Amino acid sequence: MNAGDRARQGARLRAERQNRDWGKRTMARELLKAIGAPAERKRVDSLDRQMLDWESGKHFPRDWTSAYATAFEMDEEELFPSLRGSFEVTASPEGMDEDDVKRRRLMQDAATVAMGATVAPVLAALTDAWQASEPKVAGATVSRTMLDDWDAAADLHARRARTDPPVTVLALLAVDFADMAPHLRKPQPDAVRRDLSRTAARHASLIATRWFDMGNMREARRWWAKTLALVDDSGDTRLASWLRGGQALLLRFDPADSGGSLAMAREARRVAGPRPSAALARALTAEAQTLTAAGRADQAVAVLRQAEEVTGHLPGDDPDWSGGRLCFDQSFVYTVAGDEARAAEAQDAAEHLHAPGEHALIAIRLHRAALVTRTDPETGLEEAARIIESLPPERRVTRLASAARVSLEVAPPAALALDAARELRALTAPRAALA
Repeated sequence: MNAGDRARQGARLRAERQNRDWGKRTMARELLKAIGAPAERKRVDSLDRQMLDWESGKHFPRDWTSAYATAFEMDEEELFPSLRGSFEVTASPEGMDEDDVKRRRLMQDAATVAMGATVAPVLAALTDAWQASEPKVAGATVSRTMLDDWDAAADLHARRARTDPPVTVLALLAVDFADMAPHLRKPQPDAVRRDLSRTAARHASLIATRWFDMGNMREARRWWAKTLALVDDSGDTRLASWLRGGQALLLRFDPADSGGSLAMAREARRVAGPRPSAALARALTAEAQTLTAAGRADQAVAVLRQAEEVTGHLPGDDPDWSGGRLCFDQSFVYTVAGDEARAAEAQDAAEHLHAPGEHALIAIRLHRAALVTRTDPETGLEEAARIIESLPPERRVTRLASAARVSLEVAPPAALALDAARELRALTAPRAALA
């Protein structure tokens, strides 16, 4: 694209923005909204600066064309006529079909958020080249190596989700899911279809959870529905139970939930079957947490005891069910139930089972503050507020805000008038704007 073309395109973008009475910062927020990223100040500042170059014609926003079209509610090729036949924007290997072109553009948009505009097109080109070099399974559009790579990526995303801000993990997940998506609706041999659905279900579940962590229940529910459809298609009942248990754990935070979380936990338990397994233990702890959140502490403790019994029958090195997972559930249920000794025992054990900075460890420390709140309300509430306030805004995820509010739930009624209680309520207020 020559300088004259860039200048004309920049003038078009400026005119479209001004026709909507949008300043550059409003435009930046609309672009971030279009790719599902939060409008954090540093991102808005960065886009504000880039827009000067785009609108002046100095540079072309090749990684943001789709986002611009979404923000302006226009067809992309109408807004960017240069997309037709332009190698700079849509360079595609020979034989790439429409789905592949869309996949590449989705990958570039997501990679731009995760890694920056310079890396995004390189990643897409290298991914295409690598996949083209892989021998496909007979009758399939994917290779066995591609399936293994996506499955390994799900493990990596799950590990990063324990500590990293949700928007960062979500952007990386989007790259991989955009890569898989076109293959999901193409005919595949049965074995490949099951493996592809299984891996995609793992990614979809992580995507749903990251939306939940960011407070966007609408997107979370959409991706949970996708998760269940994919995992049921895979035929993997262990994973089907596991993912249902995870969904139940998070549904309990949804103000609009009217018993769906408990029903989902019990469905996870049914799918797991009666034999001791990691999936059954997870389903039982999900049910115990859901009952706790519903104010049914006695029933919750009874179900948690069943989970403890199942855990006792599992190998100590079971990769799917570690002691750290059960300690978290024990910490929450026993804290709310008022069983100080068992709660403190679980919290002490968890300190050695979770890495520093993990969301689970932060939540357990918030449970510990709630234990203090029962006997020393001001100290406990101040500690919960201190923990939340020490986190950068992007790490104050929904689950941690909920763990902090446990202190408010167990505090004596008179303590709710304390300054510390008011501060904690303000710090943990639901992010309704994203719901």
